[in-house]
Amino acid sequence: MYGIAIQPPSSTLASYFSRLHPELRVELLNRMMIPPNLMLHETRIISPGPIDIPLWTEEMRRFPGVERVEIQPEGPGRAICRVSNARSVVEQVVQKHRVLARYPIVIQDGWIRFETLATASQMRPFLQEVGRRVGPHRLESVRRHSVSLGSMGLTPSQDAVFRTALRTGYFSVPRRITVSALAEELGRSKSSTSEMLAKIHQRLAESALQLDLTPAIVEP
Repeated sequence: MYGIAIQPPSSTLASYFSRLHPELRVELLNRMMIPPNLMLHETRIISPGPIDIPLWTEEMRRFPGVERVEIQPEGPGRAICRVSNARSVVEQVVQKHRVLARYPIVIQDGWIRFETLATASQMRPFLQEVGRRVGPHRLESVRRHSVSLGSMGLTPSQDAVFRTALRTGYFSVPRRITVSALAEELGRSKSSTSEMLAKIHQRLAESALQLDLTPAIVEP
């Protein structure tokens, strides 16, 4: 498990916004492709003071490549933000090298920090291209880590739903519990449970595609 810190140029929305507001902590929770070539980013904004939704919305909407911004309060000093915009150079490099970023990805004061489950052979060319195309970066930690649901990119709430669905037979063939019954077991609405299951399927599928599971070949 590698801990990576990257400082993209201010032409990247995440870096631009976090440099405007260095006191804010932004956590990227999820992202997905929107045809033809946009990314939908779901983030949590954490503020030490009052949240300023009108100001933040206007600043993001003015940024080049942004198609849509939706920010909703989540609680004191917290808001959920969904932004549709062009794919950043950081995302292009991450996808090219099949690097699996563990969520949440933290953005603060112009820096993006995340952990990745990757091989050394993936990391070397990845960091070289980050230096060429993105900007300053550093390797902040290296540690052994077994593959787990967290490593596969599930948030704690997604992890809890996944484990309950697995235990109650939602993923069994044939399925032993309906979405309605699972929602009741979880104490959630049917619609929110369906949405959460869809996000879990997407995250696990993306993680499986990005993991390098090719066996190593040892030359004699």
